[in-house]
Amino acid sequence: MKSNQKYAIRTIVHPDVYTDREEFLSYYYNAAMDAKSRCSMSSVLLGMRRMGKTEIFKRVVNRLFFEQDHQDPNAAIPVFFGFSDETTTRESFALEYVENFIRWYVAFKLRRVEILRKPEEIEALLTLIHKHITITKGFSVAIILQVQP
Repeated sequence: MKSNQKYAIRTIVHPDVYTDREEFLSYYYNAAMDAKSRCSMSSVLLGMRRMGKTEIFKRVVNRLFFEQDHQDPNAAIPVFFGFSDETTTRESFALEYVENFIRWYVAFKLRRVEILRKPEEIEALLTLIHKHITITKGFSVAIILQVQP
């Protein structure tokens, strides 16, 4: 990715230092693109701590966010979720994950990364969705889950 590129999610390692990872970046980017037509398989990226696994996925998410037509109904929606070190209940995790998914979906569809950085209250986000986004059957399920107590 070009160094002057905007970021959906900030990477840590400077592009000049981040070398020899293009094979991984291309593989996971292409896997995401293949997933749109259900022609991909699950994959795992294993490695010791501090080897750059998260950085790879951040860079793939950024490519997916900015290199696709965000108005294409068949675009692969990039979503990044960071797991907390804190113990949480399944219900809290599920709600946090769904809200994160909704934010990424809306940010991508509207090409507005500030939705990720300066999150609005969920009610304001839902209003934004109803005003600016066509709600598909699948996406409506996520919204319903978020609205229910």
